[in-house]
Amino acid sequence: MSVAVLLSWLLVLQAPAARPATLVDDAARLAAATTNEGRFDALTALLKERGLAFTVEPFTIDKPVGKEPRTQGRNVVVSLGSGGDLVVIGAHYDAARLPDGSLSKGAVDNAASSAILVRVAEELRAGQLSIRLRIVWFDMEELGLLGSANYVKAHASEGIIAMLNFDINAYGNTIVYGPSELQENAALRRLVVQSCAADDVQCVGFPQMPPGDDRSFVKAGIPTVSLGRVSAVEAHQLWLMLNAGQGSAAPPGPPPAILKTIHTPDDTIDKLDLETMRRMQRYILNLIRRGLASP
Repeated sequence: MSVAVLLSWLLVLQAPAARPATLVDDAARLAAATTNEGRFDALTALLKERGLAFTVEPFTIDKPVGKEPRTQGRNVVVSLGSGGDLVVIGAHYDAARLPDGSLSKGAVDNAASSAILVRVAEELRAGQLSIRLRIVWFDMEELGLLGSANYVKAHASEGIIAMLNFDINAYGNTIVYGPSELQENAALRRLVVQSCAADDVQCVGFPQMPPGDDRSFVKAGIPTVSLGRVSAVEAHQLWLMLNAGQGSAAPPGPPPAILKTIHTPDDTIDKLDLETMRRMQRYILNLIRRGLASP
């Protein structure tokens, strides 16, 4: 055996094992795309790598919206479980266009939630679900909730009994959820609160949440809750901004930091906290298993 061959073997043996991809790594693949078509490619590549079967549901809009040149949207769907009832778990994967026409990195909004739901789908695939569960990554949320609106229209006859939406879940110690005052959301609201208590997570109910894909389901009369995660201070600031209302004695206060991040050039991968994303993944799995899909 030559010295050169021996040395090459030794180098291979001494080389460190490849580090498994983390949730932040997965989100970074979406954030690296310079177009929303590229984000679609990154998302579907993650699903393929994890052996998750998925379908693509295309839809068309009449003309481009704002600075986004596309007229073709694509929702991505992973179907799990069996039974009569259907629950939808959703997050949008597209990113907003910036004033100069370039694409936001969209790391916080909403690559983080998209990556988390890929891992959730992977874990749920191995278990038994007593319901039909569809995990849907919506397109064109940033253009006016168009992907979710098309999804609800296309599946109106399928008996969707509940929808959970995940938007902005990248950092922080506080889950914000809502809309929390609609009577049809009472059962979901109780489930969220019980899961927060069981997992020892600080949660704040919002009568009104920022616009998200949950609104397409609310309009259709489907019980819906949207969940995000931010710092405790930002949760308080957001609640006042969205829910204090005119004539409130509460001062408006400074804008939450999250509003200086999303839809700006600062929505970058360094904003993502790996441990927070892991905790949110566990919370979502417990939420589903505890109240929606137990055998």
